[in-house]
Amino acid sequence: MSAQTLEMLIDRYCAAWNTQDAGERRTILKSVLVEDGLYVDPSVRTVGIEALAVHIDGVVARNTGARISRTGAVDAHHDVLRFAWNNRLASGNVLRQGIDFCMLAADGRFQSIVGFLEPTGT
Repeated sequence: MSAQTLEMLIDRYCAAWNTQDAGERRTILKSVLVEDGLYVDPSVRTVGIEALAVHIDGVVARNTGARISRTGAVDAHHDVLRFAWNNRLASGNVLRQGIDFCMLAADGRFQSIVGFLEPTGT
């Protein structure tokens, strides 16, 4: 998969975190994650699109107006990749930042997403 295609996949994944519409979120997640895909970060472990969507629903509800963005180039080889991201509040202040490591499925969607958070300083 080309770097540009991977960037588009990641940016679409970030859009699932940014939409306020729960139905749209699920549609986006179906396009970027296999049905039994794994998502794990320090706060949660989910398996499947619906479980991840429910988790994101809660994050969005707690942080209205916050936006997650990829913050650099994608580093990829074979069927694995990593990318840095941040989550900015509507004020522009960074709420969280981190790096995600992902494995791709044969169809080009994510099989797994493993997130690591940078310390927040609080």
